[in-house]
Amino acid sequence: MFRLSITFLLLCSAISCSKSTQQASAPLAEFTVELNRKNFKEWFAQCYPSHDELKWRLLGWEQHTAPGFRLAKASRKPLMLWLEDGHPLGGTSDHGRELRDTFGNLDLVPVLGKYVIAADDFNRAPKIIDSAQGELIVFTPGGKIIGRTSATDVPAVVEFLTTGLDSFASMSAEESGATISEDLLSGAFRTEDDFPDEGLSLEVFTRAANSLDINTIKRNPWNKDYIWFNSDEIKRFVKPIKISSKKSLATDLLGRIIDHGLLPPYVGAPSSWDHENTLESELIFSCNSIIKSRSTYLISGSAHYEQDGKVLNVQMRGTAMYDDSRDQFGLLEIIALAEYVDGDNAPQLFTTALRKVTSIDGWHRVPPKALSDYADAYYSVSGSGNPNK
Repeated sequence: MFRLSITFLLLCSAISCSKSTQQASAPLAEFTVELNRKNFKEWFAQCYPSHDELKWRLLGWEQHTAPGFRLAKASRKPLMLWLEDGHPLGGTSDHGRELRDTFGNLDLVPVLGKYVIAADDFNRAPKIIDSAQGELIVFTPGGKIIGRTSATDVPAVVEFLTTGLDSFASMSAEESGATISEDLLSGAFRTEDDFPDEGLSLEVFTRAANSLDINTIKRNPWNKDYIWFNSDEIKRFVKPIKISSKKSLATDLLGRIIDHGLLPPYVGAPSSWDHENTLESELIFSCNSIIKSRSTYLISGSAHYEQDGKVLNVQMRGTAMYDDSRDQFGLLEIIALAEYVDGDNAPQLFTTALRKVTSIDGWHRVPPKALSDYADAYYSVSGSGNPNK
């Protein structure tokens, strides 16, 4: 298996397309990883969350506060609301990631079944929510708080939920059966509302890595984000479509992937790299087949940025299927391996899986056990490009 060097890739990129007249003042640092067409699927499976990692999502979460209260009223159960800085089912805080592990513990299933459970971002929750930290809150259907905790360990959460059930059971029928005012549920903003009806939504899973060797890398916790492109921007990815063509992604579109998809916020990287004056950066879509309106692509690229004493090296591989009749990707998957260096500090390594959210996906979906099921499932439906449908 050959090894790709970013130095070699940058040379090829310079021949095919010159992105900038700025020259590196010193030889580019060697950044060598084994990422190629043969091991792309293995890398993608390593980075994208597995079924076991996301099984806690199968517990039946209401995705927002308001429907949680409505279901609690209809089912005459207390509501357990999980609040985080960032939606618990998507991109969230360290506290939220700890609770994900907790809710994956089978000891919680019996007691959770006696609640209506909901999750929300406290920054977007309705006016009834008065919270500024990650926590669990138990409510009556009428909106009265029974208890709240920021604990994350399994025994403490089980005790908290059990105590909440006992308190709810001791209430009068009038108190436990009260209905919350709809006015208190106003003012919310749903995460799904971030995505207009037409466009390309990429879900992004990034993990800190102990190494960029597929044989030694460990599966660290993931951070999730989204990148969205509008319908006009989608067409700029691959058009005009020609067999054997090689289309280099426009600087502004690639910049959005680099800025919003490859490094988690906590590393302190620039919020926006200087893409116009990058040393070299390119992501190429190579068309390898066209069958009627559908064209398929192999994706490869690399990037190198130096800005304010910080350096980012990236190598990318991927695959895509584009449906020209719908002007939409049916499948788009990219794996990116990145090295980030801040001054004299030791390099930090990251892996990122980017995947198109299809029409059959909920924005917080649990993946099937086999990643190949994604492509098979796409062909069974006609998608709109809206991740909420």
